[in-house]
Amino acid sequence: MDVLAQERCTLSAQVMNRHPFSSHLLAVNAVTERFVVEYSLHKTINSMVLGSPAVEFTANHKDQHYTFTGTAPEETRFENQPAIQFVFPKTLLLHNRREHPRIPIPENMSLRCIADEAGFIPFESHITDISHDGLGCLLYDPDIILEKGSILKGCRIILPNGDAVIVDLELRYATPFTLADGTQANRAGLHFVQTPDEIQKLINHFIQDLDKK
Repeated sequence: MDVLAQERCTLSAQVMNRHPFSSHLLAVNAVTERFVVEYSLHKTINSMVLGSPAVEFTANHKDQHYTFTGTAPEETRFENQPAIQFVFPKTLLLHNRREHPRIPIPENMSLRCIADEAGFIPFESHITDISHDGLGCLLYDPDIILEKGSILKGCRIILPNGDAVIVDLELRYATPFTLADGTQANRAGLHFVQTPDEIQKLINHFIQDLDKK
């Protein structure tokens, strides 16, 4: 957790009726067995966090996915700013180790995805990396709120040659993300719910060429 705090890693959580809480890990104190996170931008959500006996956080660092639980939240100050401190977690879990590494998609090979096209609210998104065993990460508008475990129905992944692959995607996690130009977005890790033949076409189109490079 020291490393996560040094880099002020982005944290996400859900509190009281699945309200999303977005923050950063600010400090870890092994002596007092406390860690500190910054306030979110929403006062109501901060109050919900302070009123929760425990909060399960998700952190993503160098393509690794961690979860840990903070208990007994209290108001505090850090660098003269309001913050929230928690009692140290008993465990820190590492998830989603991959047999196959994700490979970034070059900017000149943009992979557009109309997510949830067969669902309730279709939206534009872009796939940023993929792997031999399936989809990696999806970038989309920060105003769109998706919950862990959500199934995006009939997502249309459009290849540069105009072909399309239709597939359902399950959301594993979602965190706020800042693009290189400063634009805010959400970044979600997803995987294929089913594996029809069309998915192999998608993987082959990118992975085989990229592996040669």
